[in-house]
Amino acid sequence: LFCIGYNTVMSTQRKFNKKFFKKWSSDMAYILGFLFADGNIIKTKRGTHFVGWYSSDFELIGSMAQSMSSNHKISKRSGGYVLQIGSKELFNDLVTLGLTPNKARRMQLPKIPQKYVGHFIRGYFDGDGNVWSGYVNKDRENPTYILSTSFTSASRNFLQGLKNLLEKENLIGGCIYDIKGKKCSRLQYGAVNALKLFKIMYNGTHSLFLARKKAVFDKFIKMRP
Repeated sequence: LFCIGYNTVMSTQRKFNKKFFKKWSSDMAYILGFLFADGNIIKTKRGTHFVGWYSSDFELIGSMAQSMSSNHKISKRSGGYVLQIGSKELFNDLVTLGLTPNKARRMQLPKIPQKYVGHFIRGYFDGDGNVWSGYVNKDRENPTYILSTSFTSASRNFLQGLKNLLEKENLIGGCIYDIKGKKCSRLQYGAVNALKLFKIMYNGTHSLFLARKKAVFDKFIKMRP
């Protein structure tokens, strides 16, 4: 997912908020959710510890770095961007919160304070979620304009935990299925629940979100009958 390596001589001392993951906040929940989706923690054979985030959106990576008071360099990798921080303390805090190295198939949903559920889900959604809107049954006289959302993970247990959590937020239904030819599963919701999900993820004050995904919801809400 990302490369490890620091120059032995660094012109700028790297800084970040070492207490960031010790206390829940809206930004902390979002960034943790994003880490569960598009991040990783690594302990090398030499005993060094790294935390990394990957995204195709430079602005989002920059906003997360700013939230963590990090001045670490954002690098370009394989068509995307990487923020990587070396810190044993940060690594251990994330292990306490339920993240594990090589997390993909072993991942479990962490315990999230109810106040921050929407922020965590929005973070995961911006990493490994999808939203689509458009017309179906185009050959009919009155095509149907629909909205669909989904979450993807290599851990079916994680998706089941997410589904259970969303049921507590009144999202009844949803379907988990294995993606043919891939070692991952998907949790999918139709229009009614997708709009409920929108309210959960974007309700209240939030500074971190992927604008292009929110824009799909906004367009659907504006255009629906």
